Amino acid sequence: MFLSKLTREKQEAFLNLAYTMVYADGRLDAAEKKIFDSYKLEVNVDLSKAHKVDFAEGLAAFDDSSVEEKNGIFFELYAIALIDESYPEEEKVLVDLMQKRFGITEAKMQEMRDGLKSLTEAYANLAKIVKS
Repeated sequence: MFLSKLTREKQEAFLNLAYTMVYADGRLDAAEKKIFDSYKLEVNVDLSKAHKVDFAEGLAAFDDSSVEEKNGIFFELYAIALIDESYPEEEKVLVDLMQKRFGITEAKMQEMRDGLKSLTEAYANLAKIVKS
């Protein structure tokens, strides 16, 4: 949702972080795959080149980013961690690292969780409308 505004280099860095988050728990969930695949609509980078990276090093690519960019990157990666309704320790470690690096407050994280819930409910409601 926020990726098209990033430079190509930051898009590549984001995709590697996203890939790392998707596979943090060692498995690919269908909901996580769906989110990851949706990025091809937003970025000018080949998704198939994404690979696992050292998360802290990957986050460094955004040290010079605006608060808006950091919030957008955090939201996208946090959504990957939460979308499958499983939040294993491996993902929590990455989210905590990202939270500290980007200076995201607990209140902002709650706001993002609420926003993600509203977004997924809106998509579910639209799917019902279309099917009936």
